[in-house]
Amino acid sequence: MLVCVVCFFSIAPILVAYSMGYRFDFENKKIVATGGIYVRTFPAAGKIIIDSGVSQKPGLFANSIFVQSLLPKNHTVAIEKTGYYGYSKTLAVQENQVTKLENVLLIKNNIAFSNLADKIDYFSVSPNNQNIIGAISGNKIINFSYFSINSASSAKIFSISQTGKVSEIKWSGDSSKALIKIENSGNIFYYFFDGALQKPSAARLSYLDKNSQQISFNPQNPSALFFIKNNTLYSASGNSALPIINNIISYKISGANIIWLSAKGSLSSADLLGKTVSKISLKDYPVNSKKAYEITSILSDTFLKEDSSLFKLNPNTKTFESFTIPKILNYKILSSPDNKNLIYWSVDNIYLYSFENEKFSEIFSGNKIANLQWLNNDYIIFNSEEKIIISEIDYRGNVNTVTLPQTATNMFLNQQTEKLYVLSGNSLLVSEKITP
Repeated sequence: MLVCVVCFFSIAPILVAYSMGYRFDFENKKIVATGGIYVRTFPAAGKIIIDSGVSQKPGLFANSIFVQSLLPKNHTVAIEKTGYYGYSKTLAVQENQVTKLENVLLIKNNIAFSNLADKIDYFSVSPNNQNIIGAISGNKIINFSYFSINSASSAKIFSISQTGKVSEIKWSGDSSKALIKIENSGNIFYYFFDGALQKPSAARLSYLDKNSQQISFNPQNPSALFFIKNNTLYSASGNSALPIINNIISYKISGANIIWLSAKGSLSSADLLGKTVSKISLKDYPVNSKKAYEITSILSDTFLKEDSSLFKLNPNTKTFESFTIPKILNYKILSSPDNKNLIYWSVDNIYLYSFENEKFSEIFSGNKIANLQWLNNDYIIFNSEEKIIISEIDYRGNVNTVTLPQTATNMFLNQQTEKLYVLSGNSLLVSEKITP
């Protein structure tokens, strides 16, 4: 009887501690509180394996699992599903905490592509995702086709008597007009396309050339343009261009206003006619005439790009303050759909900036990175050396990427249909829906 009592009081604390989630860490020779890992995938995984141990399968009507009683250290999560690329990530588990991996997107390993159009070496999709302009360069002529994104069989054909190649197509906000940029031996030519015409054509805009910078459409008039030339902002329509703001080095259209930076470094606002000017900044920014500048907005914040540097307008002091970023040239910034994260990228590197953590983390390093878009709030898709790469932005442990077998020199993700349009050779291909 006495032996039983002694055993009870000896074992009881251990059982209580075990039931409360405590375990003995043999590696560190001490008792520790355990944690857990919660995993959710889209679509539901075939099986989820923690530390190469017993695999678990989400329930019939669930796409998640929760594993408890894990020692506070790094654990490996492996996810498998037939017909999909595998996924693996090493995560740190803390005492009395649940580590969440809840936005895993599983990608099909056999995404189907079908041919949409041939004889194309450049294409651009309208902002409303309804129409495509395709182009192919020939001997002293560039042929274009303008067609519905669903079918190229009813394409409207037009041509431009111009030597060179299309390097960019910029659309008006309502998707009815487009500005076609053609480059040839250091020269740049611009043509204005009107998709509303019964017989489409593109007219040369003689006032735009290689010295024209920061060209954009007037949001209130899709037939009108803004551009900077020789430190002067012009408003253009048809064959005429009128100066509206002098001594300007950068601008951005915000609603019915022009936000602009003067050559002296002051940030001001004006209406779309360049009148009713009000000063925004209280202190002039030290402008360097040898550097390039660009004003951009993310949510309600105003940023100023200066070569490899980035500055943010402090809403309280009304002055630009340094926004610490990795030093890379010719970078672009792209906010996530939920505006919680920022992708900062160049032709060689991709970084993620988390507004919540206020830190940058490298997501990808490669060559010839282009055509980057957000796939959803947690994944991006881009080209790198003609490869199509899908990458998560979760930088914990390791960053998972998938390289699709289909190659592409240009690509576009239709956010509405979640289909991918790619240029492979001289063929324009369209994929099936690439997300669950």
